[in-house]
Amino acid sequence: NDLFYIRRCAQLLQERSLEEQFKKKAESVQTWQEGKKAPPDVVAQLDALFKQATVGDAPAETPEDASEKAKHKAWQAKKGITKEKAMSEYIAFMEEKEKAYAHGGA
Repeated sequence: NDLFYIRRCAQLLQERSLEEQFKKKAESVQTWQEGKKAPPDVVAQLDALFKQATVGDAPAETPEDASEKAKHKAWQAKKGITKEKAMSEYIAFMEEKEKAYAHGGA
């Protein structure tokens, strides 16, 4: 019983840390330079991973707007990915892309 409690506490701390990292990366998008706008495929991937982490699987109906269709298609491709995996992928993708689009990036 004690071992279960210790493992559960460790798991909760790890999840909390992941959520904190995810929130920080999501907020850091606001620091991306105006003149270094991310291309639509990058925006679609970020949007898809963010929504998968925060909402879950995409609804079946596809939006009419062309730019929203691309985002929705990318989100649908993430179907079945857990919240934690989507957060981890979002963090990794952000770390890769922020070098190019964040203030001080190349």
